[in-house]
Amino acid sequence: MSINFQPYIRDGNTAHWIVPSEARKDPDAFSLSLSSGNAMDLLLALGLSDTYSEEPWPLAAFANLVTEALRRHLGQRSPELPTVVKHEPGKMRITHLGRPEGYIEQRLIELSALLQRSREAGATHIGWG
Repeated sequence: MSINFQPYIRDGNTAHWIVPSEARKDPDAFSLSLSSGNAMDLLLALGLSDTYSEEPWPLAAFANLVTEALRRHLGQRSPELPTVVKHEPGKMRITHLGRPEGYIEQRLIELSALLQRSREAGATHIGWG
């Protein structure tokens, strides 16, 4: 399962949250998709604990969280996590994929770039789920 971060604006006609038109033209440039475990660790680095946002967050407030997290991580790198395979005879094999050292910091940088592109495309909010 994955969690996707993407920009939103409020549709003035329906009051629903929609993805800005520029982001719809190039969805890969306007989203950050992570496995649920990695997304949870990223959200925890931001000081959040919800893997699903009921309502999109104001872009400026979320950008402040990203900036604060990047500052906290200056000179630090999140640890490498090794791949772990669990398998018992007669049971399902479960593989927890590892991740490299500095993974969280790299994703924070990518999230910051996504927020900047989203702002330039007219987005006012960011949501995930």
